[in-house]
Amino acid sequence: MGRRDDIKTSLVSPVDVVVSSTLVESTRLVSQRHVNPFGALYGGYMLRWVVEVGNVAAMSFVEGDAVLGYLDKMHFLTPARAGDLLKFRAWVVESRRTSVSVLVESYRAGGAELATVGRMVFVKIGLDGRPVPVNKGVRCDAGWEDLCLYFKRWRSEVDAAVRGEMPRAGDDWRDVSKFLAMPEDSVDGLLMDGGRLLFRLDELAYIKAFQFYPATYVTAGVNRIIFRKPIYVGDIVAVKTGVTYVGSTSVEIGFTVEAWGRGGVRHVADGYFTFVNMSEGRPTAINAPPRGDEAARRRKEESVKEAKLLKGLRPPAGAEPWLLQLARGSQQGG
Repeated sequence: MGRRDDIKTSLVSPVDVVVSSTLVESTRLVSQRHVNPFGALYGGYMLRWVVEVGNVAAMSFVEGDAVLGYLDKMHFLTPARAGDLLKFRAWVVESRRTSVSVLVESYRAGGAELATVGRMVFVKIGLDGRPVPVNKGVRCDAGWEDLCLYFKRWRSEVDAAVRGEMPRAGDDWRDVSKFLAMPEDSVDGLLMDGGRLLFRLDELAYIKAFQFYPATYVTAGVNRIIFRKPIYVGDIVAVKTGVTYVGSTSVEIGFTVEAWGRGGVRHVADGYFTFVNMSEGRPTAINAPPRGDEAARRRKEESVKEAKLLKGLRPPAGAEPWLLQLARGSQQGG
C-alpha cells in the first residue's frame, strides 16, 4: 500500500514507452471455491485477481517493487460462474515521479463480454518499503489519446480524493474485525499485499450490510479506496465499518482501517463498497429508510451512470482497451 504524498507528485521521465507495450495478460479458471451462494464469482476473488494483474503490469513497467496506493470506480458488470475462463488485461497509462496509473479489464465468454474494469495507482518502493523514483514515462499510442486524457482527468480526481475528508465514522460504526498481518498476506515478506486486504474488506463490508438489513448480497462495485500508509507483516489490523448510503436495492458500506505495530498506531486505508440485494435472484427491495449525504448520493449517481455506459460497450477492434470507447465518448461529450 502507498502513501498520501506518493500519489500527488509528478515529473517528466527520461525514458518513454507507448501504452500498448505495457500490456500484461493473465487467465483464471473460476472453480467452485471461488463462487458465492448464487454460483457466481465472489467479489473478493475478483478484487484480488484484478489487483494482482495490475501489480504485475506496474512492477514490469517500473522494473522493481510496486504497491497499491489507490483503487477507484471498479464495477462488477457481468457475473462469472464456476467453469468460466476469465481473461485479464492490464496497461500502464500514466507515469508520475514515484507512481503509475494502471487500467485493468477482465472479460468472459471469449472476450465478448466485459466483466470488470478497475483503475488503480501503484507506487514504486525500494527495499525499505519507501517510495523511489520511477524514472520512466509512458505516452499514448496513435488513436489512444482520449484514453490518456481520460486518465489525466481521473488522476486529478484522485489527487482531490486523497486531499479530501476520510469516511466519517458515525456512532453506529463498529470494529468488526482485528487480525494479524502474516507473511502469507505479503508478496515480499515486508508489506501486506493490497489484494489480500481487499479480499478481507469485501467480507467484512458484506457482514456489515447483512447486519444492517439481512439479505443475500453481491458486490456491485468499489469506490475511492485509498491506501494511505503501509501495513507491515506483524501489524495488528483493525477494520471499522458503517452504512453510508441506502438506496432502493443497494447499500453502500464505508470502512476505515488502522494498523498497530512497529510503525505505531496509524490510519492506513479507507473507502467504500456497494452491495446489491439479490435475495430473489434479481435486484430486490431493501425495506429500510433511505440514508446518505450529498457526497454519498453523488457517488451512487456517478457509479450507476458509468456502469450503464460500460454495459453498453461492444468488443473493440484489435487490441484496444474497452475503456477507450468510454473515454472517446467523454471527450465528445465534454
